[in-house]
Amino acid sequence: MVVLKEEGKTRRYYEQTVSKQSTFTIENGLLKTTGTPEGYCRTNEVYDNFVFHVEVRFPTRGNSGVLVYVQKDQIWPKGIECQMYQSHMGRIFPIEGGCLEGGEMIHENAKPEGEWNTEVYSEEGRVATVLNGVIIGIGANANPRIGYICLQSEGAQAEFRNIKVRRHAPSHQLWPKGEPAK
Repeated sequence: MVVLKEEGKTRRYYEQTVSKQSTFTIENGLLKTTGTPEGYCRTNEVYDNFVFHVEVRFPTRGNSGVLVYVQKDQIWPKGIECQMYQSHMGRIFPIEGGCLEGGEMIHENAKPEGEWNTEVYSEEGRVATVLNGVIIGIGANANPRIGYICLQSEGAQAEFRNIKVRRHAPSHQLWPKGEPAK
């Protein structure tokens, strides 16, 4: 699902309508974003204990992020952001009323523009970022601690590949089956 800010409102593009937006596209096996308008592409399922792997590169210096524990489709949602901005890549912080202890950058390990950066996020009451094999940030006591996983569109072109999620707990639902997130 794709969620975008259009004309000041949140607009959702479901599987049947996703081709009517041009912010997120798939080309040559890559998920690409133009960076505008602001929004995100999210999982259909919600996660609590998981490992999320994504590789990202920016053609030029840019900004994006991985949002975790998103429970409601809105711009910007309550949750936790794992930053992809080049000079703060791997920093973890709460957004829109979310809570987290820690998350500051311990190290820096981002590759230059145009090169692939590997990021892995995991959770078990904690959130960690690993960038190109180095632990960058660790946070604890995340609230919320269950929700969707999202890749942001935030002002810059970005490309994503090798997107994988591995669940470490039973699956959950935020809404009854068949009902869209509100």
